[in-house]
Amino acid sequence: MTDILTGALAAFAGPELVISYPIEKDTGGDLDLRFWNVSEGRDLWVRIQAKRLNAAVVQNKNRSYSELLHRPSPKHDYQFRTLRDTPPPWVPLYLFYNHASVTMDPNFRGLVPSVSGANLAFASDIAAELEAKLAGASGTPKTGALNKRLSHLRPHLFCLEALLCPRSTVRSETVPTPDTVSASLRERYVRSAPARPRERYGDETFRRLSEPHELMTADGIGRTLQDGPAVRIDRQLDYPLVTFISGRTGDSRTPVISDVPSQRG
Repeated sequence: MTDILTGALAAFAGPELVISYPIEKDTGGDLDLRFWNVSEGRDLWVRIQAKRLNAAVVQNKNRSYSELLHRPSPKHDYQFRTLRDTPPPWVPLYLFYNHASVTMDPNFRGLVPSVSGANLAFASDIAAELEAKLAGASGTPKTGALNKRLSHLRPHLFCLEALLCPRSTVRSETVPTPDTVSASLRERYVRSAPARPRERYGDETFRRLSEPHELMTADGIGRTLQDGPAVRIDRQLDYPLVTFISGRTGDSRTPVISDVPSQRG
């Protein structure tokens, strides 16, 4: 499903936007974003997992994201816990794809937060709802049966623009910078506080968005992006990685990226 987003971004690939694909074509719904300011040595890392709204077999107001409680196998933990527990400095988010009929449905029209074709949500918020659903399923009386529904999760949603088109005072930059994206996500996190259950993972999310303006590098991820095409294959990746390069310099710190992307194999 992440091919929908990377395919749209590929049209803008070039010196300031690089898309790197792993060897394995089927990477599920995971996508990594890196917002890199070269001159300031500042990084913001975002991990996204995409989920699609289920088919229209019920009324739009009752439709849900049926794969939210997916487990790779009985021996593995729930996928939502793996995303929620993503180690620093990653900021884990969900990307929910919604059908056009839902976005135009009177049950959702005019509501804030709004339902759009693609909505984001903090993984910690969605995980709290799913933990409540699992706990309620074994309780008496049973609770949480509706916790995967769009109508229930909507208060946690925000628009994709918060990530890809945040407000910026740096007019010279043509791509989102780590500072503008982190500020935008912090604003959404604070704004959605009334809908957030009190649980420990929320504070961790806010902390990662509020780190000092210094280089933060995830374990096992190189700081240097090599010279090469704007769309490339990287054998070391597990998921597609989109790198937004701001603060370009005239020295070796900034990679040389060709404008003409190579074809994905």
